[in-house]
Amino acid sequence: MNRERRKTSAVGAGRRRAAGAAVAGMLLLAVAGAVRTEVPAMAAAVPAWIALALLWPGLGRQQHVQALAFIAAGATAMLWAASRGAPPDIERVLSQNQPILSMLAAVTALRLLNPPPRADEPELPQGVGAYLRSMLGVHAFGAIINVSAVVIVADRLARVRPLEPNQAQLLSRAFSAVAFHSPFIGGVALALAYTPGSNPLVLMAYGLPLALAAFLLLTWYAYSGRCEDIARFRGYPVHPEDLRVPVALGATVLGAAVLTSGYSVLSLITVLTPVVVAAALLRRGGVRGLRAALDDYVRTRAPEMGGELALFLGAGVMAAGLVAASSAAGGWMFFDRLDAFHASLLVLACIVASTACIHPVVIVGVVAPLVERIDLDPTFLAVTLAMGWGLGCAVNPMSGVNVILSSRYGASNWRIARGNLAFSATLYVVAVGLLYLYQAVRL
Repeated sequence: MNRERRKTSAVGAGRRRAAGAAVAGMLLLAVAGAVRTEVPAMAAAVPAWIALALLWPGLGRQQHVQALAFIAAGATAMLWAASRGAPPDIERVLSQNQPILSMLAAVTALRLLNPPPRADEPELPQGVGAYLRSMLGVHAFGAIINVSAVVIVADRLARVRPLEPNQAQLLSRAFSAVAFHSPFIGGVALALAYTPGSNPLVLMAYGLPLALAAFLLLTWYAYSGRCEDIARFRGYPVHPEDLRVPVALGATVLGAAVLTSGYSVLSLITVLTPVVVAAALLRRGGVRGLRAALDDYVRTRAPEMGGELALFLGAGVMAAGLVAASSAAGGWMFFDRLDAFHASLLVLACIVASTACIHPVVIVGVVAPLVERIDLDPTFLAVTLAMGWGLGCAVNPMSGVNVILSSRYGASNWRIARGNLAFSATLYVVAVGLLYLYQAVRL
């Protein structure tokens, strides 16, 4: 019996390592494709699907159902389109969201810079100050290293005792607000990828005020007693030196976006993040340290992307099918213009759908054909989708951050989502105001 268990464990470990190698291959081919136009998009898409196949047995039932539903919806739409003379674009089907996955694979490498826990770590700070520092810390880290920031912070908080409900609630809210503005987040990356010609700097200019509103709201929660047991809240000890690499990476990417043309922010993140990580690792531990970190990436970090692979590859198939169906239907759309009113309805649709456990990626996939069918400002659509993604993920029990807090730390993802309803509803009013401001400024 023990021999069989060891054999099964070895097979699982070998499968995960092979999947990690496939993710690393996807990242390398994506970097090559970003700097050499002759490298086809399909080159990086193939290892992405291989990695998903290898990691599929280890995914949860909800992730299986969600990915298969996306693929089934896309396949049905493509069959309907093909019956009306619009055959599917196979390259689009397989590689629609591959650039986003490559970016996420690059950002995952930032976790290699997280120092291991020390035996003599001091006690966690407590009180309102600890609450506010934790809020800003998880947001600042999350803006660069994505949901890995939640894992890093939660691991530290849960090292001595289980994660408390007020800690889990804060992590969910502070991280969800990152999706309003950071191009390092999958939702913003997806919004930018589906809106060619959109300006990421303008998106940030409208997303950051919404994130600031979230900070002010969370601060009010702390001082008004709406955060339970705030006096004994145990927070994450954020130090300025912890932010050096994330800030350096963010500044490098944004500087490159301003100084170069022909490269999307998505491509710049994918190319520059491994360079920054490798330089930091070489400085810290030399060639030997870099080699050990790369092995850790293949064995441990990259195989943790199974959920993202299932979500974005499945959503890519669905989006490709919806585009084909829209084309076969003569370009029919559910509205023929995108103004602040319709944008507000899209954000609301993301929130309402999320309360029913429908991921915001579905709304993004549904509106993707808008870009090709109607005359609109692509940046305005990107801003709308980013707002909807952040507000929707906060109230969705099955969003990535809420599932991680549930499966890894024992927090109730349903309780977190219900607790975030008033949070997202309040910020929705601010988001609508910003959308109307965008429209007024544009006019």
